[in-house]
Amino acid sequence: MRIAMYQGQPYFVHQQDNKLLGARIDAANIAALIRQPHELVRQKQGAVYNEVLIPGHLQAPIRAPHQVFALAGNFTDHAQEMHLDSKVPRVFSKPISALTGPRARITLSSATVDWESELVVVIGRKLFRGNLADADKAIFGYMLGQDLTDRQQQLTGGQPLLSKSHPRFAATGPWITTVDELTDGVKNVHLETRVNGVRKQSGRLGQMTWDPVTAVHYIADSVPLLPGDLIFMGTPGGVGYAHSPKQFLKPDDFVDSIADELGVLNVSCVGTDVGFDQANRSLGVLI
Repeated sequence: MRIAMYQGQPYFVHQQDNKLLGARIDAANIAALIRQPHELVRQKQGAVYNEVLIPGHLQAPIRAPHQVFALAGNFTDHAQEMHLDSKVPRVFSKPISALTGPRARITLSSATVDWESELVVVIGRKLFRGNLADADKAIFGYMLGQDLTDRQQQLTGGQPLLSKSHPRFAATGPWITTVDELTDGVKNVHLETRVNGVRKQSGRLGQMTWDPVTAVHYIADSVPLLPGDLIFMGTPGGVGYAHSPKQFLKPDDFVDSIADELGVLNVSCVGTDVGFDQANRSLGVLI
């Protein structure tokens, strides 16, 4: 199944004839549904896709997770282009204040903001120090993510976390695709980034060094994972920093993160940074 947040309401969604059709779900939010899997299945059995939804009105599927984690250098080509080397997953956290939805309008923090399209894992049940089978069962589904990064702040300013923490620097969506929808898992899913229509990144998710189950197992060995938690799984090679000359996002640029099985995520750049408080007032609710 595919589950989206649409104008503050959870919906089952289905694409047909270039339309996005929805069946309203009786629940306050998607996180509540994840915690009640039997209720989710019951409502899915009676779902009637009788509403045509406007994609621009979709919101972040999980608006306030307990925790957001991310992996660095999880594709070999990206690890090489960024000169990263690790024998274990490189894990960092992200603030929930950076989360936004699948049609994000972001204010650039500087002239060195870069793109990173990623798979995002959605946790479905609590997990702490289980085995790989437990980790597999703990994954509820997947969605797309855009892990925007201020390279100057990250690489010369010594702030890897803050460089990825600006308002709306973590777009997610457009919906959650549950595990059962992907009969072959995510390994054959093709992920692509286009900037102003030009392809910049391209790779299969099977090229990840650490797959979702391994990543979930590794993180949960140290931190209890809770329903609704998110894990950004890393990006393929082709980020702007690695181009020669380097390429970064500019006002009026737009970025598409695309995976046919998971949907399309859009980010548009509306200007340069005017400070967190002023950006908050001008852009409205961050999540």
